Amino acid sequence: MFLCPVALAVAAAALAGCHREPTFDERYEAARTQIDKTAREIDAQAMGSGAPPAAEEDEDTAK
Repeated sequence: MFLCPVALAVAAAALAGCHREPTFDERYEAARTQIDKTAREIDAQAMGSGAPPAAEEDEDTAK
């Protein structure tokens, strides 16, 4: 009788350690999320740097 609950606990622990690999779509979504986050951080840094936006530079060089 004691062996059955112990065996169940061991089996549950073994199954809990197993996990499946992420699918392509899951990996793609994670990468896209990270890229979007990095792009927002770069944009925020560029906006705070005092550098003129590209459109203003083009107008100045056209004069």
